[in-house]
Amino acid sequence: MPIFGSVFLSKGALQLTNYYHILGVHANATPASIKRAFRQKAKHLHPDVNPGMESTRKFQLANEAYQVLIDPDKRRLYDLRLRHGIKGATVYYRPSPAQQAAARRYAYQRREPEVPHVPTRFEKLFDRFLFFFMLLSGLGAIFFGIYRAAVEPVDGVNPYVGIVFGVVFTSLFLYLWDKKQRLGM
Repeated sequence: MPIFGSVFLSKGALQLTNYYHILGVHANATPASIKRAFRQKAKHLHPDVNPGMESTRKFQLANEAYQVLIDPDKRRLYDLRLRHGIKGATVYYRPSPAQQAAARRYAYQRREPEVPHVPTRFEKLFDRFLFFFMLLSGLGAIFFGIYRAAVEPVDGVNPYVGIVFGVVFTSLFLYLWDKKQRLGM
């Protein structure tokens, strides 16, 4: 039976390789027993110890089995495929960095062009309402501070805080509004 990667080809149908059988462990084996079994296989099949194409192929297959079974997520997916008979040429596919970069370039080129936001009539009216309300709030703070300072001073209360707050708030607000209008937002 010829082998292609991690999939045995028999009579034109694809069958998943049983990684548990390759490492000689049960399906409910712990990661420690999987690691132990892989190390024993690796000692016997490593190309430096046992030269030859057949041992190299078996070592690569054992390494693939270990990589899948030691990772909990990969093992869970592999068990689902093995249990339900989902066949495929590759169990786990991770594109190379070059393929990932090409996919990112393609996705960037295929982006929809950004359409500038055109405010609705309600948004424009609400924006104007907020502008005038905030402007009146700043001016109200200024006039209330002046009124407190000149007409009804309260002992222990500094009336100039309201004036300073109103001036700073109103000037900052008008500056930002002007900048927004110049940018055409």
